[in-house]
Amino acid sequence: LALLFLCAEAEGFTLCHAPALQTKVFQYRIWDVNQKSLYLRNNQLVAGHLQGANAALEEKVFWVPNRAFEPTRLPVVMGIQNGTRCLA
Repeated sequence: LALLFLCAEAEGFTLCHAPALQTKVFQYRIWDVNQKSLYLRNNQLVAGHLQGANAALEEKVFWVPNRAFEPTRLPVVMGIQNGTRCLA
């Protein structure tokens, strides 16, 4: 599954009290080769075509580096809904 990423740095978003090494929160729009966007339906993250007013339902994926856990593997913490919900 090929994913396309458009990066837009999320200014002013705070996920929690961050450790000193964390400096930025990144925000991405993610969709597949069929231009399906991610959105929440019945509290589940799904991909689908969003048009018109429904385009506002698209979930942005927020991520921050997690340098405290195996820093050589470059782990990240990912979330949705302005970083208030974690992806696992």
